Amino acid sequence: MKLYIKKISSLLLLTLFFVLNACEDEESLVMTTPSPVFVLQEPAINSVYLNFALSQNPALTVTWNDEVTNSTNYTVEMSLTEAFTTAIPLGTTASKQFTISVANLNAAIISAGATNFKDITIYVRIKAGSTVSNSVIYFVTTYPTNPPVITSPAANASFVLSIGSTTAVVLTTDWTDTVLGSDLGLTINYAVEAALAGTNFASPVALGTVTNLETLATTHGDLNAVALGLGMTPGVAGNVDLRIKATNTNQGGAILTRTSLPVTISITPYSVSFPNLFFVGDATTPGWNNNNNNTPVFRDQNVPNKYTFTGYFGAGAFKLLEVKGQWQPQWGTNSAGTLAVNPGGGSDPGTFNVGTAGYYTYTFTTVGQGGSYTVAPFDASSSTTYTTMGIIGAATANGWGSDTFMTQDPNNPHLWFINGVTLTAGQFKFRANSDWGSNWGDNGSTQNYGTALFNAPNNISIATAGTYSIWFNDLDRSYIIIAQ
Repeated sequence: MKLYIKKISSLLLLTLFFVLNACEDEESLVMTTPSPVFVLQEPAINSVYLNFALSQNPALTVTWNDEVTNSTNYTVEMSLTEAFTTAIPLGTTASKQFTISVANLNAAIISAGATNFKDITIYVRIKAGSTVSNSVIYFVTTYPTNPPVITSPAANASFVLSIGSTTAVVLTTDWTDTVLGSDLGLTINYAVEAALAGTNFASPVALGTVTNLETLATTHGDLNAVALGLGMTPGVAGNVDLRIKATNTNQGGAILTRTSLPVTISITPYSVSFPNLFFVGDATTPGWNNNNNNTPVFRDQNVPNKYTFTGYFGAGAFKLLEVKGQWQPQWGTNSAGTLAVNPGGGSDPGTFNVGTAGYYTYTFTTVGQGGSYTVAPFDASSSTTYTTMGIIGAATANGWGSDTFMTQDPNNPHLWFINGVTLTAGQFKFRANSDWGSNWGDNGSTQNYGTALFNAPNNISIATAGTYSIWFNDLDRSYIIIAQ
Protein backbone atom coordinates (compact mmCIF):
# COMPACT_ATOMS: atom_id res chain seq x y z
CA MET A 1 0.00 0.00 0.00
CA LYS A 2 2.80 2.39 0.85
CA LEU A 3 4.44 1.50 -2.43
CA TYR A 4 1.41 2.65 -4.45
CA ILE A 5 1.18 5.89 -2.52
CA LYS A 6 4.82 6.64 -3.25
CA LYS A 7 4.32 6.05 -6.97
CA ILE A 8 1.23 8.30 -7.06
CA SER A 9 3.08 11.05 -5.24
CA SER A 10 5.95 10.86 -7.72
CA LEU A 11 3.57 11.18 -10.69
CA LEU A 12 1.87 14.19 -9.15
CA LEU A 13 5.19 15.90 -8.56
CA LEU A 14 6.32 15.22 -12.15
CA THR A 15 3.04 16.54 -13.55
CA LEU A 16 3.28 19.66 -11.43
CA PHE A 17 6.82 20.24 -12.73
CA PHE A 18 5.73 20.17 -16.37
CA VAL A 19 2.72 22.40 -15.71
CA LEU A 20 4.84 25.02 -13.97
CA ASN A 21 7.42 24.98 -16.76
CA ALA A 22 4.71 25.27 -19.40
CA CYS A 23 3.33 28.33 -17.68
CA GLU A 24 6.75 29.95 -17.68
CA ASP A 25 7.18 29.29 -21.47
CA GLU A 26 3.75 30.74 -22.25
CA GLU A 27 4.60 33.92 -20.44
CA SER A 28 7.83 34.35 -22.53
CA LEU A 29 6.21 33.63 -26.06
CA VAL A 30 6.01 36.72 -28.34
CA MET A 31 3.64 36.61 -31.40
CA THR A 32 5.04 38.50 -34.51
CA THR A 33 3.30 39.58 -37.80
CA PRO A 34 5.27 39.31 -41.13
CA SER A 35 6.37 42.64 -42.60
CA PRO A 36 4.43 43.81 -45.68
CA VAL A 37 6.28 43.19 -48.92
CA PHE A 38 6.46 44.70 -52.43
CA VAL A 39 8.03 41.83 -54.35
CA LEU A 40 8.42 41.05 -58.05
CA GLN A 41 8.20 37.28 -58.47
CA GLU A 42 11.21 35.39 -59.82
CA PRO A 43 10.43 33.72 -63.20
CA ALA A 44 10.57 29.98 -63.70
CA ILE A 45 12.61 30.60 -66.87
CA ASN A 46 14.62 33.77 -67.32
CA SER A 47 15.90 33.15 -70.90
CA VAL A 48 13.82 34.92 -73.55
CA TYR A 49 14.14 34.46 -77.34
CA LEU A 50 12.38 37.17 -79.35
CA ASN A 51 11.02 35.74 -82.61
CA PHE A 52 10.38 38.46 -85.21
CA ALA A 53 7.85 36.19 -86.94
CA LEU A 54 5.67 36.34 -83.80
CA SER A 55 6.10 40.02 -83.06
CA GLN A 56 2.71 40.46 -81.36
CA ASN A 57 3.01 37.39 -79.15
CA PRO A 58 3.78 37.86 -75.43
CA ALA A 59 7.52 38.06 -74.81
CA LEU A 60 7.29 37.82 -71.04
CA THR A 61 4.74 38.23 -68.24
CA VAL A 62 5.70 39.54 -64.79
CA THR A 63 3.66 39.36 -61.57
CA TRP A 64 4.21 40.87 -58.14
CA ASN A 65 2.83 41.13 -54.60
CA ASP A 66 2.21 44.56 -53.11
CA GLU A 67 1.30 44.72 -49.44
CA VAL A 68 3.05 48.06 -49.03
CA THR A 69 1.39 50.62 -51.31
CA ASN A 70 -1.81 48.87 -52.51
CA SER A 71 -1.45 51.11 -55.55
CA THR A 72 -3.63 51.01 -58.66
CA ASN A 73 -0.97 52.61 -60.84
CA TYR A 74 2.21 50.60 -61.42
CA THR A 75 5.05 51.33 -63.86
CA VAL A 76 7.12 48.44 -65.16
CA GLU A 77 10.73 49.50 -65.81
CA MET A 78 13.68 47.90 -67.53
CA SER A 79 17.40 48.67 -67.47
CA LEU A 80 20.58 47.19 -68.87
CA THR A 81 22.25 47.71 -65.47
CA GLU A 82 21.26 46.41 -62.06
CA ALA A 83 21.59 49.92 -60.63
CA PHE A 84 18.99 51.17 -63.14
CA THR A 85 21.29 53.98 -64.23
CA THR A 86 18.96 54.46 -67.18
CA ALA A 87 15.43 53.18 -66.61
CA ILE A 88 13.25 52.46 -69.64
CA PRO A 89 9.49 52.32 -68.96
CA LEU A 90 7.90 49.22 -70.49
CA GLY A 91 4.33 50.20 -69.62
CA THR A 92 1.82 50.85 -66.87
CA THR A 93 -0.96 48.77 -65.35
CA ALA A 94 -3.53 48.91 -62.56
CA SER A 95 -3.22 45.20 -61.80
CA LYS A 96 -0.33 43.23 -60.34
CA GLN A 97 0.53 41.60 -63.64
CA PHE A 98 2.04 42.93 -66.85
CA THR A 99 2.68 41.41 -70.28
CA ILE A 100 4.80 42.92 -73.05
CA SER A 101 4.86 41.84 -76.69
CA VAL A 102 7.89 40.58 -78.61
CA ALA A 103 8.03 43.72 -80.78
CA ASN A 104 7.71 46.14 -77.87
CA LEU A 105 10.35 44.43 -75.74
CA ASN A 106 12.69 44.26 -78.72
CA ALA A 107 12.22 47.98 -79.38
CA ALA A 108 12.75 48.84 -75.71
CA ILE A 109 16.03 46.93 -75.53
CA ILE A 110 17.29 48.60 -78.70
CA SER A 111 16.30 52.04 -77.39
CA ALA A 112 18.15 51.30 -74.16
CA GLY A 113 21.37 51.17 -76.16
CA ALA A 114 22.15 47.44 -76.35
CA THR A 115 25.15 46.91 -78.63
CA ASN A 116 24.73 43.19 -79.15
CA PHE A 117 21.77 40.95 -79.96
CA LYS A 118 22.36 37.71 -78.06
CA ASP A 119 22.10 37.01 -74.30
CA ILE A 120 21.47 40.64 -73.43
CA THR A 121 21.13 41.06 -69.67
CA ILE A 122 18.12 43.14 -68.69
CA TYR A 123 16.73 43.97 -65.25
CA VAL A 124 13.03 44.49 -64.61
CA ARG A 125 11.40 46.15 -61.60
CA ILE A 126 8.07 47.68 -60.58
CA LYS A 127 7.45 51.23 -59.34
CA ALA A 128 4.45 52.46 -57.41
CA GLY A 129 4.96 56.15 -56.92
CA SER A 130 8.37 56.47 -55.27
CA THR A 131 8.31 52.91 -53.95
CA VAL A 132 10.36 50.39 -55.89
CA SER A 133 10.26 46.59 -55.88
CA ASN A 134 13.19 44.24 -56.16
CA SER A 135 14.58 43.63 -59.67
CA VAL A 136 14.54 40.40 -61.66
CA ILE A 137 17.12 39.49 -64.29
CA TYR A 138 16.42 38.13 -67.80
CA PHE A 139 18.74 37.02 -70.62
CA VAL A 140 17.24 38.06 -73.96
CA THR A 141 18.10 37.36 -77.61
CA THR A 142 16.75 40.17 -79.81
CA TYR A 143 16.46 40.69 -83.56
CA PRO A 144 17.70 43.60 -85.69
CA THR A 145 15.38 46.36 -86.87
CA ASN A 146 17.77 49.07 -88.04
CA PRO A 147 18.20 48.94 -91.84
CA PRO A 148 21.43 49.10 -93.84
CA VAL A 149 22.71 52.59 -94.67
CA ILE A 150 23.92 53.43 -98.19
CA THR A 151 27.32 55.15 -98.14
CA SER A 152 27.93 55.21 -101.91
CA PRO A 153 26.93 56.49 -104.43
CA ALA A 154 26.33 59.97 -103.10
CA ALA A 155 22.93 61.56 -103.56
CA ASN A 156 22.50 63.22 -106.97
CA ALA A 157 25.55 61.47 -108.45
CA SER A 158 25.39 61.31 -112.26
CA PHE A 159 26.22 58.33 -114.49
CA VAL A 160 26.43 58.57 -118.28
CA LEU A 161 26.56 55.03 -119.70
CA SER A 162 28.63 54.02 -122.72
CA ILE A 163 28.05 51.17 -125.17
CA GLY A 164 31.81 51.02 -125.65
CA SER A 165 32.37 50.13 -121.98
CA THR A 166 29.70 47.50 -121.41
CA THR A 167 31.89 45.25 -119.23
CA ALA A 168 33.54 48.04 -117.23
CA VAL A 169 32.27 48.86 -113.73
CA VAL A 170 30.47 52.19 -113.66
CA LEU A 171 28.61 52.08 -110.34
CA THR A 172 29.75 50.68 -107.01
CA THR A 173 27.05 50.58 -104.36
CA ASP A 174 28.37 50.42 -100.78
CA TRP A 175 26.49 50.25 -97.49
CA THR A 176 26.97 49.54 -93.81
CA ASP A 177 24.95 47.16 -91.67
CA THR A 178 25.60 46.82 -87.94
CA VAL A 179 24.05 43.36 -87.97
CA LEU A 180 26.69 41.92 -90.29
CA GLY A 181 29.40 40.35 -88.17
CA SER A 182 27.33 40.64 -84.98
CA ASP A 183 27.08 37.93 -82.33
CA LEU A 184 23.93 36.59 -84.04
CA GLY A 185 26.07 35.05 -86.78
CA LEU A 186 23.37 35.52 -89.42
CA THR A 187 23.53 34.80 -93.13
CA ILE A 188 22.25 38.03 -94.67
CA ASN A 189 21.27 38.39 -98.31
CA TYR A 190 21.42 41.89 -99.76
CA ALA A 191 19.60 43.00 -102.93
CA VAL A 192 20.30 46.34 -104.56
CA GLU A 193 17.11 47.60 -106.20
CA ALA A 194 16.39 50.50 -108.54
CA ALA A 195 13.15 52.28 -109.41
CA LEU A 196 12.16 55.44 -111.20
CA ALA A 197 12.52 58.33 -108.76
CA GLY A 198 9.35 59.20 -106.91
CA THR A 199 7.52 55.92 -107.64
CA ASN A 200 8.07 54.51 -104.13
CA PHE A 201 9.52 51.36 -105.71
CA ALA A 202 6.19 50.30 -107.15
CA SER A 203 8.06 48.41 -109.92
CA PRO A 204 11.65 47.84 -108.79
CA VAL A 205 14.38 46.20 -110.85
CA ALA A 206 17.28 44.40 -109.17
CA LEU A 207 20.86 45.45 -109.91
CA GLY A 208 22.16 42.32 -108.20
CA THR A 209 22.47 40.40 -104.94
CA VAL A 210 25.31 39.51 -102.55
CA THR A 211 25.54 37.51 -99.33
CA ASN A 212 27.27 38.81 -96.20
CA LEU A 213 28.96 41.59 -98.18
CA GLU A 214 28.47 45.36 -98.14
CA THR A 215 29.27 46.21 -101.75
CA LEU A 216 28.00 45.52 -105.27
CA ALA A 217 29.71 46.50 -108.53
CA THR A 218 27.55 47.16 -111.63
CA THR A 219 28.85 47.43 -115.19
CA HIS A 220 27.78 49.90 -117.88
CA GLY A 221 25.92 47.09 -119.64
CA ASP A 222 24.03 45.87 -116.59
CA LEU A 223 23.14 49.35 -115.38
CA ASN A 224 21.97 50.22 -118.88
CA ALA A 225 19.73 47.16 -118.91
CA VAL A 226 18.29 48.22 -115.55
CA ALA A 227 17.62 51.74 -116.82
CA LEU A 228 15.92 50.46 -119.96
CA GLY A 229 14.01 47.96 -117.86
CA LEU A 230 12.62 50.88 -115.90
CA GLY A 231 11.39 52.45 -119.14
CA MET A 232 14.02 55.19 -119.39
CA THR A 233 14.73 56.74 -122.79
CA PRO A 234 18.17 56.16 -124.34
CA GLY A 235 20.25 59.34 -124.48
CA VAL A 236 18.06 61.14 -121.93
CA ALA A 237 19.15 61.60 -118.31
CA GLY A 238 16.63 60.46 -115.73
CA ASN A 239 16.50 60.12 -111.95
CA VAL A 240 16.56 56.69 -110.33
CA ASP A 241 16.17 55.71 -106.67
CA LEU A 242 18.47 53.03 -105.22
CA ARG A 243 17.83 51.05 -102.04
CA ILE A 244 19.20 48.01 -100.18
CA LYS A 245 16.95 45.17 -99.01
CA ALA A 246 18.53 42.95 -96.36
CA THR A 247 16.90 39.60 -95.61
CA ASN A 248 17.67 36.76 -93.24
CA THR A 249 15.78 33.60 -92.33
CA ASN A 250 15.28 32.25 -88.81
CA GLN A 251 15.16 28.59 -87.79
CA GLY A 252 11.42 28.45 -88.39
CA GLY A 253 11.79 29.63 -91.99
CA ALA A 254 10.41 33.14 -91.38
CA ILE A 255 12.11 35.93 -93.31
CA LEU A 256 13.06 39.27 -91.78
CA THR A 257 13.42 42.13 -94.27
CA ARG A 258 15.11 45.45 -93.52
CA THR A 259 15.09 48.15 -96.21
CA SER A 260 17.44 51.13 -96.40
CA LEU A 261 16.44 54.68 -97.14
CA PRO A 262 16.78 55.41 -100.87
CA VAL A 263 19.46 57.44 -102.62
CA THR A 264 18.58 59.28 -105.85
CA ILE A 265 21.05 59.28 -108.75
CA SER A 266 20.95 60.35 -112.41
CA ILE A 267 21.44 57.81 -115.23
CA THR A 268 21.74 58.42 -118.96
CA PRO A 269 21.29 55.08 -120.77
CA TYR A 270 22.28 54.21 -124.33
CA SER A 271 20.27 52.52 -127.04
CA VAL A 272 20.68 48.75 -127.40
CA SER A 273 18.70 45.90 -128.91
CA PHE A 274 17.65 42.80 -127.01
CA PRO A 275 17.07 39.36 -128.53
CA ASN A 276 13.72 37.69 -128.97
CA LEU A 277 13.02 34.79 -126.59
CA PHE A 278 11.25 31.53 -127.47
CA PHE A 279 9.56 28.88 -125.32
CA VAL A 280 10.78 25.31 -125.09
CA GLY A 281 9.49 22.64 -122.68
CA ASP A 282 6.62 20.24 -122.08
CA ALA A 283 4.51 22.99 -120.45
CA THR A 284 4.39 24.73 -123.86
CA THR A 285 3.24 23.77 -127.36
CA PRO A 286 6.68 23.06 -128.93
CA GLY A 287 7.64 20.62 -126.14
CA TRP A 288 11.34 19.99 -125.60
CA ASN A 289 12.13 20.41 -129.29
CA ASN A 290 14.26 23.51 -129.75
CA ASN A 291 13.22 23.95 -133.40
CA ASN A 292 9.50 23.23 -133.50
CA ASN A 293 7.86 26.54 -134.42
CA ASN A 294 8.71 27.61 -130.90
CA THR A 295 6.32 30.22 -129.50
CA PRO A 296 7.95 33.63 -129.01
CA VAL A 297 7.58 35.58 -125.79
CA PHE A 298 5.90 38.90 -126.55
CA ARG A 299 7.75 42.17 -125.91
CA ASP A 300 6.91 45.42 -124.17
CA GLN A 301 6.94 48.19 -126.78
CA ASN A 302 8.19 50.72 -124.19
CA VAL A 303 10.71 48.58 -122.28
CA PRO A 304 13.06 46.67 -124.61
CA ASN A 305 14.26 44.13 -122.03
CA LYS A 306 10.80 43.33 -120.70
CA TYR A 307 9.07 40.22 -122.03
CA THR A 308 5.53 39.05 -121.25
CA PHE A 309 3.26 36.19 -122.17
CA THR A 310 -0.34 35.53 -121.17
CA GLY A 311 -1.69 32.17 -122.19
CA TYR A 312 -2.24 28.51 -121.48
CA PHE A 313 0.50 26.40 -119.90
CA GLY A 314 0.32 22.68 -119.33
CA ALA A 315 1.53 21.09 -116.12
CA GLY A 316 5.26 20.69 -116.61
CA ALA A 317 8.28 22.89 -117.16
CA PHE A 318 9.83 25.24 -119.67
CA LYS A 319 12.85 27.39 -120.49
CA LEU A 320 13.56 30.25 -122.88
CA LEU A 321 15.87 30.22 -125.90
CA GLU A 322 17.31 33.14 -127.87
CA VAL A 323 17.84 31.22 -131.12
CA LYS A 324 15.52 28.51 -132.41
CA GLY A 325 17.48 25.35 -133.08
CA GLN A 326 20.16 26.19 -130.50
CA TRP A 327 20.16 25.25 -126.82
CA GLN A 328 22.28 28.24 -125.81
CA PRO A 329 21.86 31.03 -124.94
CA GLN A 330 19.32 29.44 -122.60
CA TRP A 331 17.33 31.24 -119.91
CA GLY A 332 15.80 29.69 -116.81
CA THR A 333 15.76 30.13 -113.07
CA ASN A 334 17.77 28.82 -110.14
CA SER A 335 15.65 30.50 -107.48
CA ALA A 336 12.11 31.82 -107.35
CA GLY A 337 11.70 35.23 -108.93
CA THR A 338 15.17 35.46 -110.48
CA LEU A 339 16.48 34.78 -113.98
CA ALA A 340 19.66 32.96 -114.92
CA VAL A 341 21.25 32.32 -118.30
CA ASN A 342 23.83 30.07 -119.88
CA PRO A 343 25.14 32.24 -122.72
CA GLY A 344 27.14 29.28 -124.01
CA GLY A 345 29.80 27.07 -122.52
CA GLY A 346 28.48 27.36 -118.96
CA SER A 347 25.95 25.47 -116.88
CA ASP A 348 22.32 25.50 -117.92
CA PRO A 349 19.90 27.12 -115.44
CA GLY A 350 16.95 25.34 -113.89
CA THR A 351 13.43 25.26 -115.34
CA PHE A 352 10.34 27.36 -114.80
CA ASN A 353 7.87 24.87 -113.32
CA VAL A 354 4.09 24.88 -113.83
CA GLY A 355 2.41 22.82 -111.12
CA THR A 356 -1.16 23.10 -112.37
CA ALA A 357 -2.22 23.49 -115.99
CA GLY A 358 -4.05 26.72 -116.74
CA TYR A 359 -3.77 30.30 -117.91
CA TYR A 360 -0.95 32.40 -116.48
CA THR A 361 0.83 35.69 -117.14
CA TYR A 362 4.61 35.44 -117.05
CA THR A 363 6.72 38.61 -117.09
CA PHE A 364 10.49 38.46 -117.59
CA THR A 365 12.93 41.37 -117.20
CA THR A 366 16.47 40.55 -118.29
CA VAL A 367 19.41 42.37 -116.74
CA GLY A 368 22.79 41.26 -118.08
CA GLN A 369 23.11 37.57 -117.27
CA GLY A 370 20.28 37.69 -114.77
CA GLY A 371 17.11 39.55 -114.04
CA SER A 372 13.73 38.80 -112.52
CA TYR A 373 10.38 37.28 -113.37
CA THR A 374 6.86 37.17 -112.00
CA VAL A 375 3.97 34.78 -112.59
CA ALA A 376 0.27 35.24 -111.86
CA PRO A 377 -2.87 33.23 -112.72
CA PHE A 378 -5.01 34.69 -115.50
CA ASP A 379 -8.80 34.31 -115.77
CA ALA A 380 -9.62 33.68 -119.42
CA SER A 381 -13.14 32.39 -118.80
CA SER A 382 -14.88 35.55 -120.04
CA SER A 383 -12.54 36.15 -123.00
CA THR A 384 -14.00 35.89 -126.50
CA THR A 385 -12.87 32.90 -128.51
CA TYR A 386 -12.71 33.80 -132.20
CA THR A 387 -13.27 31.39 -135.05
CA THR A 388 -10.67 32.91 -137.36
CA MET A 389 -7.97 35.54 -137.18
CA GLY A 390 -6.21 37.17 -140.11
CA ILE A 391 -4.04 40.04 -141.23
CA ILE A 392 -5.39 42.50 -143.76
CA GLY A 393 -3.92 45.61 -145.38
CA ALA A 394 -1.74 47.07 -148.07
CA ALA A 395 1.36 45.32 -146.68
CA THR A 396 -0.22 41.90 -147.36
CA ALA A 397 -0.62 40.03 -150.66
CA ASN A 398 -4.43 40.37 -150.51
CA GLY A 399 -4.36 44.10 -149.74
CA TRP A 400 -7.41 45.52 -148.01
CA GLY A 401 -9.71 43.19 -149.91
CA SER A 402 -9.50 39.98 -147.87
CA ASP A 403 -7.75 38.37 -144.94
CA THR A 404 -4.58 36.35 -144.99
CA PHE A 405 -5.55 33.83 -142.34
CA MET A 406 -3.46 32.87 -139.32
CA THR A 407 -3.21 29.48 -137.59
CA GLN A 408 -4.69 28.91 -134.14
CA ASP A 409 -2.34 27.35 -131.58
CA PRO A 410 -3.54 23.79 -130.82
CA ASN A 411 -3.28 24.31 -127.05
CA ASN A 412 -4.30 27.95 -126.80
CA PRO A 413 -7.34 29.17 -128.77
CA HIS A 414 -6.34 32.80 -128.15
CA LEU A 415 -2.87 32.49 -129.72
CA TRP A 416 -2.47 32.92 -133.51
CA PHE A 417 0.49 32.72 -135.89
CA ILE A 418 1.46 32.80 -139.55
CA ASN A 419 4.90 31.79 -140.82
CA GLY A 420 6.67 32.65 -144.04
CA VAL A 421 4.31 35.46 -144.98
CA THR A 422 5.62 38.03 -147.46
CA LEU A 423 4.99 41.64 -146.55
CA THR A 424 5.73 44.81 -148.47
CA ALA A 425 6.48 48.17 -146.92
CA GLY A 426 3.04 49.33 -145.89
CA GLN A 427 0.35 48.84 -143.26
CA PHE A 428 -2.00 46.16 -141.95
CA LYS A 429 -4.33 45.23 -139.13
CA PHE A 430 -5.40 42.09 -137.33
CA ARG A 431 -9.05 41.14 -137.92
CA ALA A 432 -11.21 38.44 -136.31
CA ASN A 433 -13.87 36.44 -138.15
CA SER A 434 -13.31 38.59 -141.28
CA ASP A 435 -15.37 41.27 -139.55
CA TRP A 436 -14.31 44.89 -139.12
CA GLY A 437 -16.19 44.91 -135.81
CA SER A 438 -13.20 43.16 -134.24
CA ASN A 439 -9.92 44.58 -135.48
CA TRP A 440 -6.65 45.62 -133.88
CA GLY A 441 -4.28 48.36 -135.05
CA ASP A 442 -1.42 50.60 -134.05
CA ASN A 443 -0.95 51.59 -130.41
CA GLY A 444 2.08 53.85 -130.82
CA SER A 445 4.82 51.23 -131.09
CA THR A 446 7.97 52.12 -133.00
CA GLN A 447 9.11 48.49 -133.01
CA ASN A 448 7.96 45.32 -134.78
CA TYR A 449 6.28 44.29 -131.56
CA GLY A 450 3.92 45.84 -129.05
CA THR A 451 0.36 45.92 -127.80
CA ALA A 452 -2.29 46.45 -130.47
CA LEU A 453 -5.28 48.71 -129.89
CA PHE A 454 -8.77 47.23 -130.33
CA ASN A 455 -10.72 48.89 -133.15
CA ALA A 456 -7.89 51.40 -133.53
CA PRO A 457 -8.09 54.10 -136.21
CA ASN A 458 -4.41 53.65 -137.08
CA ASN A 459 -2.71 50.74 -138.80
CA ILE A 460 0.41 48.75 -137.91
CA SER A 461 3.31 49.77 -140.16
CA ILE A 462 5.89 47.58 -141.86
CA ALA A 463 8.98 49.62 -142.73
CA THR A 464 10.92 46.98 -144.65
CA ALA A 465 9.58 44.45 -147.14
CA GLY A 466 10.48 40.85 -146.40
CA THR A 467 9.38 37.45 -145.18
CA TYR A 468 8.07 37.39 -141.63
CA SER A 469 6.63 35.25 -138.89
CA ILE A 470 3.72 37.02 -137.14
CA TRP A 471 2.20 36.09 -133.77
CA PHE A 472 -0.85 37.64 -132.12
CA ASN A 473 -2.42 37.06 -128.70
CA ASP A 474 -6.06 38.19 -128.51
CA LEU A 475 -6.07 37.87 -124.69
CA ASP A 476 -3.81 40.86 -124.05
CA ARG A 477 -3.46 42.16 -127.67
CA SER A 478 0.29 41.45 -127.77
CA TYR A 479 1.90 40.96 -131.18
CA ILE A 480 5.36 40.36 -132.57
CA ILE A 481 6.64 40.41 -136.15
CA ILE A 482 9.90 38.48 -136.67
CA ALA A 483 11.95 38.60 -139.84
CA GLN A 484 12.76 35.15 -141.22
